[in-house]
Amino acid sequence: MDDGYCTDEGLLQACHDLRQPIAGVLALAGAALAEADLPANVRACLNQIVGLAERQSDVIDNWLGVPAGGPDDARGTDVVRVVNEAIAAQRVTWAGEITLVWPPEPVFVPLDNVTMQRIAANLLANAARAATPSGQVTVEVSRRGSWILLVIEDNGPGFGRLPGGTGLGLSAVARQAAQHQGRLECGRGSLGGARVSLWLPAVASAAGPSFTGASRTGRRMADAACAM
Repeated sequence: MDDGYCTDEGLLQACHDLRQPIAGVLALAGAALAEADLPANVRACLNQIVGLAERQSDVIDNWLGVPAGGPDDARGTDVVRVVNEAIAAQRVTWAGEITLVWPPEPVFVPLDNVTMQRIAANLLANAARAATPSGQVTVEVSRRGSWILLVIEDNGPGFGRLPGGTGLGLSAVARQAAQHQGRLECGRGSLGGARVSLWLPAVASAAGPSFTGASRTGRRMADAACAM
């Protein structure tokens, strides 16, 4: 091992470098868990992988002091960009219909990029699993005064009616939201299934690209998401 990684600074850098691949593992496992016909033994193994990855991520976050610290970028993290990336990843294994509604300008929250990726991937994977591959999911990002609101709805059976519980990572998302002065609310949505609302404090946004149009719908939306 390089001598540089034997110092405290080197260990912190190594922890920081590990966060992105762990977020990727969680996103891919969540996308796989959305498969309706997944064998029970495979689902159990994937849930174990998610649990271990979440635990490792929490250890790394604790080393880095992420809850007490600020985001990697002084502007914060652009929620619309992260949500688009999560949708594009979900599209690898899920064939349902997604509607995305976004504000006319980027919106930033005081979370680092990896934490926001984990949150978006968890919530989207839960919705896709509940909706089934032929179902519908609606994702809306909006600014509400000093808050940024991320709402994800599905046309599944609703909370408490899906085999396997309330879904992947909801407790972790709620904990992460609370650590950043936000909150998570769950209920029934307009599509008939679950509605999950994540409230996070907004930070002032720097000048950036403008996302015109109120929404994009269906499978082609993911192509536009990848190009942003």
